[in-house]
Amino acid sequence: MTSSPTPAPSSTTPVHELPAPARGWVPSCVVFDCDGILMDTEATWAQVQRLVSERHGLEYTAAQERRMMGWSAADVATAIAEAAQADRAAVYADVLRTEERALCGQIVALPGALETVRTFAERLPVAVASNSTSTVLGLKLEQAGFAPHLSTWVSSEDVPRAKPAPDIYTEAVRRLGFAPSEALAVEDSVVGATSAVAAGLVVVAVPSVPDGDPVPAHHRATALTAPAFRELMAGWLG
Repeated sequence: MTSSPTPAPSSTTPVHELPAPARGWVPSCVVFDCDGILMDTEATWAQVQRLVSERHGLEYTAAQERRMMGWSAADVATAIAEAAQADRAAVYADVLRTEERALCGQIVALPGALETVRTFAERLPVAVASNSTSTVLGLKLEQAGFAPHLSTWVSSEDVPRAKPAPDIYTEAVRRLGFAPSEALAVEDSVVGATSAVAAGLVVVAVPSVPDGDPVPAHHRATALTAPAFRELMAGWLG
């Protein structure tokens, strides 16, 4: 199914507040982010960044944590290697080892996440688009119980560029067989939402850091279990 293009924001609309899609728009498929949307792994990922940074003699501040939220392992490794004047390949390997150890026993679905994915998947094709590496993403989705409900998932290793570039969302929608304008993205971070908007999807922001930088979106809610999100689901699924 096709839809009318989303109108451009007016000059008085904050850049993160995107206008809602045309009246009557409903998604033909849904693409979820992973960390911070489906499972509570953002804190673990921040700890990985801290550990690797400190091992290379770098201070890891709250400002850096906020700036790097949603980054891929490759981008984190590049930033640490450049700041520490270290070998990038060695830092990248350190990031991956540290993440796999940190995730052991820590993969827990967020409240309402499994129910939400299952409900959408009963009616529409559903994918996950994540800046995680392929191995880590598969591990998360299998262990947290999402994999059986997904048509596909796309990692940062499956495309030329990670978020905030549009590649991951573009590829996810392509695999599902729809145009970006027919797809809904559910995101929690500025980096991820920027990727989805650039790819042309309609975005629902569910920020994992409520007082963080504004996440660009057409709709927003405080949680997948919040009334605002449930009302949107009811309208889309009928």
